Amino acid sequence: MKILTSLFTFLTVLFYCNSSSAHALWIESAPRGTVNQSHEVKVYYGEYVTNERDQIEKWYSDVKDFTLLLYVPGKAPVQVQLTNKGDHFSGSFQPTEQGTYFLSIVKAPKDLGGQTKYEFSSLMPVVIGKSSKLDYSTLKNPLQVELLNSADAKKGASLQAKITSEGKVVPNAKVSVFSSTGWGKEFVADANGIITFDALWSGAYVLEASTFVEKAGEHEGKPYASSWQGSTTFLEVK
Repeated sequence: MKILTSLFTFLTVLFYCNSSSAHALWIESAPRGTVNQSHEVKVYYGEYVTNERDQIEKWYSDVKDFTLLLYVPGKAPVQVQLTNKGDHFSGSFQPTEQGTYFLSIVKAPKDLGGQTKYEFSSLMPVVIGKSSKLDYSTLKNPLQVELLNSADAKKGASLQAKITSEGKVVPNAKVSVFSSTGWGKEFVADANGIITFDALWSGAYVLEASTFVEKAGEHEGKPYASSWQGSTTFLEVK
């Protein structure tokens, strides 16, 4: 059984290594925290399924110049100060009240990829205290992955996520689900922008939604013929 599992993991990694999907930007943090205790945050760029975390000096274009915002319940967002740690940025915040906080990044690099405009984003909830409700209603990023279940995901549970853009659902969006085990699978959202997947293993997961549109425009003074968006979220399964 272990041999079959190892072979499956190897084939999965091989598939994603040879896929044409773009790198992703993702936030890692404990999904729960405590009032008045420092909460650590890390930001990576690379390929999660293959445990590829690029050195910051090699990040595409000016992706490294992103801003990490912390959305505090009932207050205006604040910027989280970060430190360059070589293959990731690290920072922290200290929550002063209970509720659901959100960490958010939206970054469109100044350089085009050929004739394509790229936009990387990541959104992650952090529940402080006893609350378990995840309310995304005040967040309307260009593309975001919203977890529909409780913040406390269990192994074997059926989990759901909804893909939205500017507060509206994105039907038929492509969503890749990656586990820290090396497992990965691609889903297509339904008409309500929702995917359902089983938490087969305990540990960390990254979900990445992406859209590609052949529509001309201009970015940083340069014309483009198409645009790609990729947005991630991070969760832990007990």
